[in-house]
This record gives sequence, structure tokens and C-alpha cells, in this order.
Amino acid sequence: MRYAVTSILSGMALALALSAPAFAGPVEDAEAAYAADQKGDFATSMKLYQQSAAGGNAYAMYSIGLIYFDGKGVDRSYVNALKYYKMASDKGYPQAQLAMGKMTEQGQGVKKNLPEAIKYYTLAANQGITEAQNLLGVAYTTGDPAQKVNPDPAQAYAWFTIASKEDASANTRAQRMKGRLTPEQIAAADKIIASYKPKK
Repeated sequence: MRYAVTSILSGMALALALSAPAFAGPVEDAEAAYAADQKGDFATSMKLYQQSAAGGNAYAMYSIGLIYFDGKGVDRSYVNALKYYKMASDKGYPQAQLAMGKMTEQGQGVKKNLPEAIKYYTLAANQGITEAQNLLGVAYTTGDPAQKVNPDPAQAYAWFTIASKEDASANTRAQRMKGRLTPEQIAAADKIIASYKPKK
């Protein structure tokens, strides 16, 4: 009798386990959100991205920022885009760091701030984001004395050279910049290039 009862209880437990819905985590929510976005179901996509972001998923935070930036299924809001990009950036998501840099440099939803933009570009560039490396090169080429950023040809040359590993057009900019450098500046830039190792 005891064996029969145990068998029945075990069977019920197995049936409940098999019938219970699987609870999605942040990664699964983000994947489902992407799938909904591809189908044009923006309301579902946003809801799932928000669930995933609440669970700490940096990709979901970045994606919500992108939705607000593009105004896809919601009213465009640079302020909200910045909010979510910042959340993802603080968790080390490089595409969000790049986005923060671009919005900060261009003054979208925030006052223009080139030093702050350079900070974010550097974070993304150090994670191997080629566009951020190129934008650093541009920022150091032109500078902005009004924002206390002086041109730095050695830094510009170094970042263009680093970017040229993935972007052939950056090599042209690097060589053009190199022609403006003193031997001392070239040596300083070469140290930056030699020590560069993208973070994972």
C-alpha cells in the first residue's frame, strides 16, 4: 500500500512538472522581444525588453534606448533613449557606450559635451568597437578648445591606426595624420598602438 501511494505521488509530481509553464529569464525575454520586433509587434517587443531589462539584461536596456531613439512604436524621446543607453553603458555594453558618446557629442537630449563623449568613445573603443575608434580619431583631430579639448594628433593617429585593423579607410586617415607628427609624437602614438588590447 505504501508503495502504491508513493508511486501515485511521484506520478503526480512528474505530471505537474511537465505541465507547468517554463519561466523565461532575461535572456529568453530578450530573444522573444527581438523576434516580436522583427514581426512588427512593437508593443510586445517593448514589454518583453522591459522585463528583460528589469532582470539586468544590458542588451535589453540598449534595445529600449534604441527604440526610443528611433521612435519605433513609441514617441521618439532622446531623454528616454539616454536613460536606457546609460543603464546599459554602466553595465559595460559597448554599443550603448558608443551611442552615449554620439548623443553626448551631438547634444541629443543633453547639452553637447565632447569630453564626456570622448570618455564613452574610449570605453567602447577599448572593447574593440571600430566606429568608436574612428570617432576618437576624429575628436582628437579637431578638438574643441571651447570645451577644453585640444587637438591631439598623436592620439588621433593612434586610434585611426587601431581602427584600420577592421576598417581599411581608417588607414588613409592614419597616414594623413602621421605626416603631421613629430618623431616624438610618432613614438608616443606607437606606444599606444602597441599596448592596445581590446577588452572582452
